[in-house]
Amino acid sequence: MNLEMLAKLAEVSVGTVSKAFSGSSEISADTRERIFALARQNGCFDKYNKNRFDKKVIAVICPEIKSEYYAAMATILNREITSHGGIMLLSATDFSEERERALFSYYASYCKADGILTINQGAVLENSFHIPVVAILPTDTAKHSKNIDFIMSDMPSAIESSIEYLKKLGHKKIAFAGETLTMIKLQHFKSAMRKAGLAIAEELICISKKRFEEAGEEIMDHWIAEGRMPHAVVAAYDYIAIGLIRSLRRAGKSVPQDCSVVGMDDISVVPYLETPLSSIHTHTDDACRIAVEILLKKAQNQYYSSRQEILMPSEFVARGSCAPYREK
Repeated sequence: MNLEMLAKLAEVSVGTVSKAFSGSSEISADTRERIFALARQNGCFDKYNKNRFDKKVIAVICPEIKSEYYAAMATILNREITSHGGIMLLSATDFSEERERALFSYYASYCKADGILTINQGAVLENSFHIPVVAILPTDTAKHSKNIDFIMSDMPSAIESSIEYLKKLGHKKIAFAGETLTMIKLQHFKSAMRKAGLAIAEELICISKKRFEEAGEEIMDHWIAEGRMPHAVVAAYDYIAIGLIRSLRRAGKSVPQDCSVVGMDDISVVPYLETPLSSIHTHTDDACRIAVEILLKKAQNQYYSSRQEILMPSEFVARGSCAPYREK
């Protein structure tokens, strides 16, 4: 017996039958029990119920949990999913698109999770499993699938604001410090520099093979050794910025008097540094909350087909690590 036949017996819509088996709160307990009773009488209760766990199981696929940025997102998602009565499963891809696709397939076809939430780094996602999926992107970078909802960060606008701020302070010799996983942010930096009418000095664009503070230290050490210290630096994320500052101080330089520094992600420690770090703030709390709301709404009603692309604001937060340019 299919859902249409069961709905006809129960004198309700197919959507109501689906909601009964998905545990939706949109129908009454009496209606649910009447549908279940008819399903048992006609031998199809187990077919549609499938011994369902009474909580929604949401799989979260994350690039890593080493950095505060991703660890914080995983913590927020767990809080949101739990507050809605669900359970979160967490896996890390180590920034591998191949592993992301494997995990996606595993959770969709083998574990049969109720939904998948991926913190995505720009992989081309295809959802052929008919499972609710929401992707949180650092910026609008992916080729979007027609059946995946996307929550994106307006990082380009915030980077433009940081460049305009540095320009108003008199900085023209502005550098970029990143690593191999931050090439998209480099593209945004170059675009912002061109929009501000500033020259892009290729010798002041440095991409390290290291990560976190080590990357920042290596880059600034190199610039200082070459006698090419910039007036200001935009770092691809806050840990790199902290490494830049450490290298400058080790060389007897001060921030922001000798070099202004800007980070990205606005992690919790940056306002409390000896020199509070200017950074780009992304509204991860709101992004995670909206992502979970969309995902659970789809998990509770398979006929809910609205697809969304939501652009979350990001903004530049100026702190003590930036100051007007002083002629040396």
